[in-house]
Amino acid sequence: MKKVFSLFLLLLLAFFTASSTVLAAPDDRPAHIVGHVRNSATGEFLPHVLVTVKGHHISVSTDVTGHYMLKNLPLGELELEVEVPGFVPQAHKVTATPDATLVSDFELVPQGVTLGDVVVSATRNVTKRRLAPTLVNVLDAKIFEHTQSSFLSQALKFQPGVRVEDNCQNCGFSQVRINGLDGPYSQVLIDSRPVFSSLAGVYGLEQIPTNMI
Repeated sequence: MKKVFSLFLLLLLAFFTASSTVLAAPDDRPAHIVGHVRNSATGEFLPHVLVTVKGHHISVSTDVTGHYMLKNLPLGELELEVEVPGFVPQAHKVTATPDATLVSDFELVPQGVTLGDVVVSATRNVTKRRLAPTLVNVLDAKIFEHTQSSFLSQALKFQPGVRVEDNCQNCGFSQVRINGLDGPYSQVLIDSRPVFSSLAGVYGLEQIPTNMI
């Protein structure tokens, strides 16, 4: 009797083991999804686009040819999402079956970026030159060429309201007079920065060649 009972238990255990193996077999065969992401307007494949499985921490980027492959996915209904700047987001629903390779291609539609209303306002009005507190004169390459100037102080002599004087017979330093004011009232700026001091400015004008301007 004990032998029969033991044999029955062994058969029952083998039956449940086989049943559990059969039921678990489909889950051990995951699904795969392949496809591509393409621009619907131009037909160009889009590389480095992130394809995400919604609700799962699974994602993959398309390769340089615009193709992707998702491996070992869970079975059942899945939703794939693709979001790319400049394109309308797109989502596909697929049903993953055991040991199957599904194809899901994305054709993204370009989306223009529209800004809100832009208001451009000015804080300055048209002012007559004789009334303007600050005047701007530009020395271009033509002036340097026509005057055959080798450095800055030679070309400044041809600007209205500006006079370059040689004030020392020994050292031969020069100063810039603007509207009759002495040299210390003038400042030399390079790229809006005071590189020269008031003292160095009297010598620095002859140290700036025309090819630096």
